[in-house]
Amino acid sequence: MTLSSESSHANQADVEAVIRQQLVASFHDERVHATFEKIFGDIPANLRNTKPEGQSFTLWRLLVHLRLCVVDFLDACRIPGYGEPSVPEGFWQDEHAVADAAVWEENLVGYHVAMREFEALILDFSTDLFSPIPGRDGRTILRQARGCLDHSAYHLGQVLPLRRLLGIWAD
Repeated sequence: MTLSSESSHANQADVEAVIRQQLVASFHDERVHATFEKIFGDIPANLRNTKPEGQSFTLWRLLVHLRLCVVDFLDACRIPGYGEPSVPEGFWQDEHAVADAAVWEENLVGYHVAMREFEALILDFSTDLFSPIPGRDGRTILRQARGCLDHSAYHLGQVLPLRRLLGIWAD
């Protein structure tokens, strides 16, 4: 038995819809990893800029890094001729920089805005997930989304032990 072209196209669209939905859901799947909201929720202001002994980062630096990287992954998908920022300056806050409450909140909001935009791009059926992005060395939007997911999970995993060392994470 062979599928008609119309039936095959419908099945392909259904599969693509599932891929899009599952990819976006992966950014928030608590069965796989702690979510951004949980990891960065309820952090006392007096501990945001504290670097636990023996650690390389503060919670503040990791928050800024996550926001900047989500924006980078997104901009690589939507801006023709996009050039990545230099490393480390374009992706890491100065190690001596500190956040006050307003700047902390601005970065939390900035992360969420960029993620919502990335998720909307992924869910938009006019977005081609599979074709190479012009000028991006064969990278696709699907690859960018998967890279963003992997990168975010890695750094969220760094935040958890910092919170434990700071005494603000209950298992």
